[in-house]
Amino acid sequence: MSEQQSAKNLIEEEKTPISEEKAKRLIVAGTVGAVLLLVILLSVMVYQLISIGVKNNKIAIYNQKIAEYEALIAEGEETKEARSMRMWIEREARRLGLKYQNGSELD
Repeated sequence: MSEQQSAKNLIEEEKTPISEEKAKRLIVAGTVGAVLLLVILLSVMVYQLISIGVKNNKIAIYNQKIAEYEALIAEGEETKEARSMRMWIEREARRLGLKYQNGSELD
């Protein structure tokens, strides 16, 4: 019998309208939940924006380094071409005191 009475009490409680105090508490709890969710989402957005800014700065630095290295490579290619010319090779050979295989001096 006690189970039947408790079941009846539950049914009767469900039928009663929500009191004004209970409604206010529910509204306040919903508002607090929504505000907390909004704060969390805004925090995530700010973190993402900062993270994107940092990554963009790194990309800019890497692009600058790439441009510097490309300039160094181009300069190195020019130097390589200049130093592989016969004139440069003979000048360095004269400085070292080298001679042609037939024994004649380098001009």
